[in-house]
Amino acid sequence: MTPIRRRILVGLSAVLLLAALDAGIVMKARQDIVAAVSAQGAALQRLVSQRVDQHDAHLTSVSALANASDPPPAEALQQVIASITRFYPRIVAIDVLDLTRQPPAALLGTAVPAEVAAVHGRLADMPFLLVPREQGGVLHILKRSPTDGPARLAIMMSIDLARLIASDDALAPTTRVSLLLDGQTLFSEGPDAGQRVLFDQPLASSTQPLRLVLAAETLPVIPWGWLLLATALVALGALAVERLLDARSAAREAGLRALVASHDAKLAHASRVNAMGELASGIAHELTQPLTAILSHSQAGQRLAKRPEIDREAIATAFDATTRNAKRAGDILGRLRSWLTKGQPTIEQVDLAAVVADVVQLLDAEAAHAGIAISVAPPPHEPLVMADRVHMEQVVFNLVRNAMDALRDRGAGRAIDIRWGDEAGRVVLDIVDNGPGFTTEALGRVFEPFFTTRAEGMGLGLSLCTTLVERYGGTLGAGNGPACGAVLHIRMPRARSGRQVGRVAAE
Repeated sequence: MTPIRRRILVGLSAVLLLAALDAGIVMKARQDIVAAVSAQGAALQRLVSQRVDQHDAHLTSVSALANASDPPPAEALQQVIASITRFYPRIVAIDVLDLTRQPPAALLGTAVPAEVAAVHGRLADMPFLLVPREQGGVLHILKRSPTDGPARLAIMMSIDLARLIASDDALAPTTRVSLLLDGQTLFSEGPDAGQRVLFDQPLASSTQPLRLVLAAETLPVIPWGWLLLATALVALGALAVERLLDARSAAREAGLRALVASHDAKLAHASRVNAMGELASGIAHELTQPLTAILSHSQAGQRLAKRPEIDREAIATAFDATTRNAKRAGDILGRLRSWLTKGQPTIEQVDLAAVVADVVQLLDAEAAHAGIAISVAPPPHEPLVMADRVHMEQVVFNLVRNAMDALRDRGAGRAIDIRWGDEAGRVVLDIVDNGPGFTTEALGRVFEPFFTTRAEGMGLGLSLCTTLVERYGGTLGAGNGPACGAVLHIRMPRARSGRQVGRVAAE
């Protein structure tokens, strides 16, 4: 998965998680509203039920007093009623109605409401009547007295419904409280837009069958503090997950690079060992020359030592030549040993001119035998680069050897030119041959692994060279010369002045 796709996936997951958290917070706030309104409704229902029970008690007391004598004791009734209305402000009026008159008359002088006068005939069948005032807000409670048998009196009690449902515990401003009688709303207080019924229970009274209903907005006020906290936590979590995934991806890529580098090192070593077999004749020729010189100078020294007159200067010259050729043979063996040794690359300041000279010396005998002239131009500046010397030797060796293979089937005049160039901060090394050059197809695929134009080739040489050059910040390119032949370009960053050596592990 690419980093961009991974970040998009993490971002979408964070958005979904944040949406779920926000929805959970809002749902929790809504549940709190429902629970609060339900609890308030239950408390208010108990309070109002107690109050309507008090109404029954007051009606019973007034009824008993009204029937104590004939006619009813008006002065005693007024005193009792005055006491009741003073202690219970919700009871706005109490009077005794004479049902023997048409319309009924109030014995204590209160005007009989029109709605009460219209329904007095029903008291013959029902001991209790609840009659709402036409303008609303007041409920008249009528109790026949006596409740059994023919009744000549009725107790009328008028209740202020707003005070009936008043409570010391303030309700939320968005809550609407209503009292219902037979499905009809007697009284309602509070906003009536966007409300949802959350509590609907009847009062605990058989004589006053009222229902208490509480409705409220279920959409809570958005808890911005919690939402901002949830957003911050989700954002931090998403960032932490992204950093963790980046770290895991980087570790995985580093492991893959280390594995590829290990395979490259093994391939490079195998390539050097394979090349060693092809260098056998060159090795023999290189060692034969210094060994032959050592033998001849040693024999000359022996002859000089046997003369009667010892020529010390001639003997010293012979020993110097022997020493010089022995050192030359040792250098040849040392280069061959380092060539074959597989180990960790040593990053150091490498003189590419010396590398080219060593490679040409290794291949000189084979090139001379094949009739190929190898010429090396002097560099315009000291070509110092930071790299592993053995790797650079292998790159130059492979490129020169490929040029020699390209000239194998050519006629006379076969030549390889090694030229130097200088770009801004880079050393340029061109290896040019006068062979057939690259075809259009080969030029586009020359650095692909396992692509080769030779029947016996493996197609790994140039791919390996590219890997080694790029490891040290360089590039390897290919093209055709203006006349004919192939051109391979090596471009390496120029090393700073001063000797720098360090052993590092393979990337």
